[in-house]
Amino acid sequence: MYHYVRPAPVGLPYFRYLHVDDFCRQLDWLQARFPFPSWEEFREGGKTGAAPEGVVLTFDDGFRDHYEYVLPELKARNLWGFFFIPTAPLDSAVILDVHRVHLILGLIGGDKALQALRKITDASIIVVAYTDTFRDLTYTHQTNDDATALFKKTLNYYISYEYRAEVIARLFKDVYGDGPPTADEIYLSSNQIREMADAGMVIGSHGTNHLVFSRLLADEQRFEISDSTATLGGIIGNSIETFCYPYGGAGTFTDETQTILHDHGVLYSFAVLPEDINAKDFSERPHALPRYNCNQFPHGRASIGGSSPPAA
Repeated sequence: MYHYVRPAPVGLPYFRYLHVDDFCRQLDWLQARFPFPSWEEFREGGKTGAAPEGVVLTFDDGFRDHYEYVLPELKARNLWGFFFIPTAPLDSAVILDVHRVHLILGLIGGDKALQALRKITDASIIVVAYTDTFRDLTYTHQTNDDATALFKKTLNYYISYEYRAEVIARLFKDVYGDGPPTADEIYLSSNQIREMADAGMVIGSHGTNHLVFSRLLADEQRFEISDSTATLGGIIGNSIETFCYPYGGAGTFTDETQTILHDHGVLYSFAVLPEDINAKDFSERPHALPRYNCNQFPHGRASIGGSSPPAA
């Protein structure tokens, strides 16, 4: 599982990402040790229950990084990947709240971000049930400092959705003023998505607004799935058969979510559960397929700003 893959960013001293050079080194490491089944072999494995041997690559959030840096490298190696795309930026050119959180942290760091958050919020907008559910389940495979982790947990998991967008918008405005990045600078365009599909990449849904599905009503979940798959299907001219849960860790989706995905015609859905996929997963939980974070393997450690991670 990958997210940001890019060279060192300019002007974001605290931004966390996988440097494209380390991405290439990790692909070298993986290719030296494992086969890479085709999409057809993976798809057929799900039908027959015979899980193919090897590695599949997944990329979340629909970043321009994936077109500019990932796609050329995969094509050069004759590889492919799943690309899970949230569609609200395509429809309305918005920067999703989850990525505004990353950009705030990237510019001012966790300590200052948490201080700014505490100045404009209080405990009344925190949902205690969500703090109990997600406190020990989230970001367990990331190396965040304590302030960064709490800032992310508060805005992505704990805060009431009634207030979340307003709080993040205010923080974003305070931090970036009148010069924030634009959605076009961050996300894939429709033409780029179409080109990636034509190059053999598998386009999947990541919902419309990148929300925690277990916090949504059933009708809201259905909208997120149907709206996003319709948008992406219209772009690539094919039905969307794969899905990836936003955030995706334990507690972020329910049995009802999996039923909705099945009823909508989605074949496979990916979570964030660090295990191998086996035949039992295909037969018993095709809508909760596990996957590893890239930072659990050599060369996958995050860089911060202009720094590089230690060699692994």
